[in-house]
Amino acid sequence: MGVTYLNGLLFPDCFSHGFSSRTGGISYLPTLSALNLFCSSQRKDPRAVVSENRRRLAIHAGFDPKKFHLIKTNHASDVWILGRPAPKTYDGIVTNQEGVVIAASGADCMPLLFTDPVSKVIGVAHAGWRGTLMGIAMATVSTMVKEFGSQVTDIVAVIGPSVGPCCFSLEKDSAEHFHTIHPSCVIDRGSAKPYVDIRRATRILLQQGGVLPQHIQDDSVSDRPNLTLCTACHPESFFSHVRDGSNFGTQIGFLWIKEPHEGPL
Repeated sequence: MGVTYLNGLLFPDCFSHGFSSRTGGISYLPTLSALNLFCSSQRKDPRAVVSENRRRLAIHAGFDPKKFHLIKTNHASDVWILGRPAPKTYDGIVTNQEGVVIAASGADCMPLLFTDPVSKVIGVAHAGWRGTLMGIAMATVSTMVKEFGSQVTDIVAVIGPSVGPCCFSLEKDSAEHFHTIHPSCVIDRGSAKPYVDIRRATRILLQQGGVLPQHIQDDSVSDRPNLTLCTACHPESFFSHVRDGSNFGTQIGFLWIKEPHEGPL
């Protein structure tokens, strides 16, 4: 099977975006096959293999792999403004540069994509449960507002494939923080490891920060394609730390502002 990725209808034509799946690459280890897009000392996919996987995705999606910037995750709330000196780690990127691809990883954690079609500003964020509680989603939105003059009410957000409340549980003390955001974020609160809905928590935090409800695309939206599939429930399509263990593969959400010569994909 060739490279495939998901995209939706919420972003206007001046942007291109997608969420990669696991199909179409050359990674051969069972938990990494086939389109793993990240390597580290803990995950044993050769760097050359990951580079080839990224090249294949770039060709299929229509972006320049030399203009590709992937978040350096620390499960916190630091945001890099592209073009300025980069911090050692960061879980968000924002830019108004055309043709530059910014990307957020995910393998149960949420890749979040943000666009401002009025000011032509974009952002991406990586949000696991820790980053969600630390406020990475609104930190990315706030950076778009502060640095590029975006209006919160113009910003559009899409939550990509990530672990659903069907498959993700936390120790009770950690789950209580999500209950504080909203009781609906925690299922079976009385158990030792309640199930937690990090997607719902993200929507609530974004709405509390001023993002319009209709500008958020997630698994609660029924009039658009569902891009917020559960990674743990779809082994044929997505990598999952919860399902696959420590040597897990990685998919990404990617986004760029089209240059004037670019047509529709």
